[in-house]
Amino acid sequence: MSQAPSAPADRPPARKRPRGFETAGDMVRSVVVVMGLVLVIYFLGVRPQVEERPPVDVAGVTEQARQGGVAVAEPVLPEGWAPSNARFGPDAEEGLPTLHLGYLDPQGQYGGISATPATTPTWVQGVAGEPAVEDGTRDLAGRTWQVWTNSETRGTTLVSQPAAGQGPALAVTSRGTDEALDELTAAAVAASASATGS
Repeated sequence: MSQAPSAPADRPPARKRPRGFETAGDMVRSVVVVMGLVLVIYFLGVRPQVEERPPVDVAGVTEQARQGGVAVAEPVLPEGWAPSNARFGPDAEEGLPTLHLGYLDPQGQYGGISATPATTPTWVQGVAGEPAVEDGTRDLAGRTWQVWTNSETRGTTLVSQPAAGQGPALAVTSRGTDEALDELTAAAVAASASATGS
């Protein structure tokens, strides 16, 4: 006599794993989700901080210097040069009335023009920097310049004493290329000639 197949026994429902017994895969998935949320919140909240510098008033400062007896007009430099600072007042070393104009050349290297009615050795050392040493002379842009090199800043400073009809003493500093130094020197001499009408 054949036996009828028995009905399948009711299976008990699958039990959930108790808390604290999750698998490593569960933990990895949870960490990935949390890290994803943290990164989204971070990138939505972070704003790049752009340093806003006020514009440099080269024209205003050079006008102030002319009224104070240092005849230099605003220098005209090739494209790519950007003014970084401008000031007129007594220098820290000797108290001489000094115009200082700072620039960044097209490669982002510092360059500066300083002018005063007459220099002193202490003024020159202050402009060129303490470890600077005198390194001969150079004729450039119609003037003869003392060359000062500074091994610490890797800069070169050219200093020209005032001469009749040439305007004030000039010091031109560059931490960039020789071409940048030449461009800045030519602009300084032209600015002096423009202010004195020579």
